[in-house]
Amino acid sequence: MVVIIIAGFMPLSAFSFFKSMLPKKEEEYQKDMNDMGINTQKRVKDVYTPIRYLLPVSFITMICLLAAGFFAFTNSFEGEIGDSLILTGAFFGDANIDLIRQSLAVVTYAFLGSFIWSSFAVTVRLFSKDLVPSVYYRAGIRMILAVVIALIISFLIGAEGAANVFQFKSSLVAIAFLAGMFPERFLQYLINLFKKFVDPDGLNTNELSLYRIEGITMSQKERLEEIGITNVQNVSTYSFTQLCIETPFESRTLLDWIGQAKLICYLKSDMDKLRAVGIRSAFDLVSVRRSDNEIGFIADAAGISETLLKNVNDQVLSDRGILALASFQEGVNTPEPEETQVPITNLPVGERIEA
Repeated sequence: MVVIIIAGFMPLSAFSFFKSMLPKKEEEYQKDMNDMGINTQKRVKDVYTPIRYLLPVSFITMICLLAAGFFAFTNSFEGEIGDSLILTGAFFGDANIDLIRQSLAVVTYAFLGSFIWSSFAVTVRLFSKDLVPSVYYRAGIRMILAVVIALIISFLIGAEGAANVFQFKSSLVAIAFLAGMFPERFLQYLINLFKKFVDPDGLNTNELSLYRIEGITMSQKERLEEIGITNVQNVSTYSFTQLCIETPFESRTLLDWIGQAKLICYLKSDMDKLRAVGIRSAFDLVSVRRSDNEIGFIADAAGISETLLKNVNDQVLSDRGILALASFQEGVNTPEPEETQVPITNLPVGERIEA
């Protein structure tokens, strides 16, 4: 029964997503497109197809099936293990049955910890209508990573010299479970042991890092990276409608990020100076068409090149894509009743623009 429950959870979550959550996501997506006056042929169901889930769900189900069967029936094969490179590490060849049994316990509780965390993460993504196929791949890899890290930690700690063997083994099981719940933190612990091989000063300092966008959290950054968006330039060029389909974020939030990203690509390190005077996205330049004198005053107040800001302003106002997105933002902030929606072809941006 335990094996069936553990192995069946992941495919059941995928079935629930397609049965109950995907229609709601399609409905919300269509409402957002109507509010913004976007006429697009893209549909949520075209992206979330069952065939895309077949391999990742099979992958995680097989891992859960093997792991659950492993710890449910350990007593039937534990005595037959003569030695194991994975379970004994550097002690391989010593036929150390005590270490093998200790490692079996570590593997079991590391898997349980990672399964509980992954199940919670999958459930959250299910109810947020954001259960993409990569979630199952990440969960499976997380389980494997958790087991490996827990074993390495157990080898590092070691049993020799422990004042109280019972207390040590109890603590080791708890450490293995926590390593399953938070493998990244334990991996960071291992990395800190060898700091000279890591360059912490080089993290998140890139001018086009996603952290340059105001409002993006670590979890949101990781979610964008799941679909291949790793920097600001990716955000500024990614299809807006595709973002609405592939991510759980509201269209207002996505438009704000895109507007910021486009201005960051132009200004880079000067972006913080412009924010200090109240201009934080490309849409702020579109909403108020300023004269050259006004642009000059803003450049002086921000302490950036007047020529640079004038060139950026001209490029923003001549970019049909930015103008279209600005009209979408106005539409989503002040949506009209459905029967009075203005088609995208009638927007003052000019010709119809594919979002």
